[in-house]
Amino acid sequence: MKKHPLEYLDDTQLDELLHYNEQPFDKKNKNNIHQKFATKKALVKKRNQRRRRWLISGATAALALILVGFTFRDDLSVAYKKRFGNQTELLLLNSDKLSQNVTDQGLELKAVASFKDGSNQYLVSQLTDLTGERLDESTMIDRWQMFGGGNTQMTHYDASTKTATLVTSAIGADDTPNSGFQLTAFTSGKKDFATTYQPNWQNLLQAKKSWIDLTKQQAQGGGLNEEVAKNYGVSWNELVKTGLKPSQVNEKLDNQFTISNIAYKDDLLHLQLKIPNTPKMAAVFPQLVINDKKIDSFADFSVDYGTHNNKTGRADYQEYIFPVKKADLTQAKLVLTGWRWETYQEGDWAIQLKKAKELPLTKISSQTLTTQQGELKLDNIQLSPIALDFNYTGNLSGTTITLNYEDGTKFATTVEHADQLNHKKAENFRYEFGLKDNKEIKSITFNQQKLKIK
Repeated sequence: MKKHPLEYLDDTQLDELLHYNEQPFDKKNKNNIHQKFATKKALVKKRNQRRRRWLISGATAALALILVGFTFRDDLSVAYKKRFGNQTELLLLNSDKLSQNVTDQGLELKAVASFKDGSNQYLVSQLTDLTGERLDESTMIDRWQMFGGGNTQMTHYDASTKTATLVTSAIGADDTPNSGFQLTAFTSGKKDFATTYQPNWQNLLQAKKSWIDLTKQQAQGGGLNEEVAKNYGVSWNELVKTGLKPSQVNEKLDNQFTISNIAYKDDLLHLQLKIPNTPKMAAVFPQLVINDKKIDSFADFSVDYGTHNNKTGRADYQEYIFPVKKADLTQAKLVLTGWRWETYQEGDWAIQLKKAKELPLTKISSQTLTTQQGELKLDNIQLSPIALDFNYTGNLSGTTITLNYEDGTKFATTVEHADQLNHKKAENFRYEFGLKDNKEIKSITFNQQKLKIK
């Protein structure tokens, strides 16, 4: 395959070429050229120096034509590569170019492209700050709507144009031919923090504490380290039945954090914190430090006791459970780490979208496999260039799914825990593995059992 002259240049030669070019261009164009040819350069064998000198002069004359090519297609290719993988041509060929835009609060949202993969629709958009510095490399989308929900993430931020490129994946595209994307809030300016406190643990533990049954709450947001919980003979259901009643201690650590309550139960320390319930407070991770030993909580859950209505959707209190003995606690320091946002921006950026072009799908017939957990029935099996999607009945937990391709490429994932209340009811599972032409699939295995692809 014939190579373009710029593919033979190293970084230094590209810099020299750009320096002598008479056409003005910005840092973005320079970086685009470096990125576009970096991969291809690595594959080119060394040519003799005489030919390279000739190529420099020839490439200089052609540079003006090449810069024209760094347009919509290249920006979209970068977004797809960072989100899915290298074979972006598959997505470029099956994407609709969009041009809708809307401006609010001095920020412009522009739809760039979209495509459909089964019941999932993907949208690439760009958010540009026209008047300030409210976007950066840490920007996260806080509130948005499209179909039945899903995920929106920033794949790239261009500081020279103050533009964040976003990729949205939304479920439910089969139900509605026309759709809209609405962005209503984002955060940026991530600032990490780490603060150490030395509470008077003995005084805080003296008073009698009250316990409440948290299973009466609509939800108990948090998490559990199942391995540690098993070692202590406790389960999630047991822990959330015995939460502390808030505000019985109210020991202020500083102007932000308060120890709402604290007590021991079954030799486990329950530490309840009141955390600022604002969108700018992103995450808090407490640790106990005894000498040089760090002790993490193995369980935490929210306590919705008198929580006010707020923009975060969080409860005011979070309870953490630590495996630490009472005798050791007197020597412990409390360390709170996490991050907050400097910017929380609200607005209304809504764009109407048309029915998207669909990726090619390989449909596989329904099959029943035998696993250690019993029979696993698979229906509506579909393979696309970016995902394996299917419905299943049975226990999927612990199953390793492997996709093997003709060129030796392999993708694999192990389903550690499948959210399934009833193993007799069909559930959906989607494995988004990256980017690969589904025509090149060789085999798909579930715990070494091959699916019948054809």
